[in-house]
Amino acid sequence: MEAALVGLAGTTVGAVTGFAGAWLAQRGQIRIQQEQRAHAEQVRWLDDKKGLYRDLLITLYAWHNSLASILKDEDDGKLLDNRSAAYKWVVEASLIAGDEVRSAVSDVHRALLRVQPVVFEGTSTTDEWPLQGVEDGLSTLEDALRAELAMPGRVGSRPPLGRR
Repeated sequence: MEAALVGLAGTTVGAVTGFAGAWLAQRGQIRIQQEQRAHAEQVRWLDDKKGLYRDLLITLYAWHNSLASILKDEDDGKLLDNRSAAYKWVVEASLIAGDEVRSAVSDVHRALLRVQPVVFEGTSTTDEWPLQGVEDGLSTLEDALRAELAMPGRVGSRPPLGRR
């Protein structure tokens, strides 16, 4: 009778251990698959982001350059076109960019909008170059874009399991 109880206890412990091991393995496999899918989605957007960010920077710099040409009394006549194109790319970038990039884009956009009246009216209260804030913002934006493109989807998150 004692041998039967020991056998039953051993079988029960073995079954529970087997079940727990299978459950842990399945849970780990599901987690790996979820992280692989999330990583694949982030990498999928990388090529789209590269082109979008390039176009965004080009149009923001074109807007800046149009304002600079007005300040130097060499109006290139492209301000409206450059500003309209920049609005388009700002909206596009805000749809797929990370928080840091979205914030930097917003800062540059606001700086460009703030400096326009100064450029048109010549109301600068200092002898400082009115576009300095825009130029600083563009530099910050470039850094944020490089960081996001260098580490897609990993800003503030862990790398996928197989890559630690």
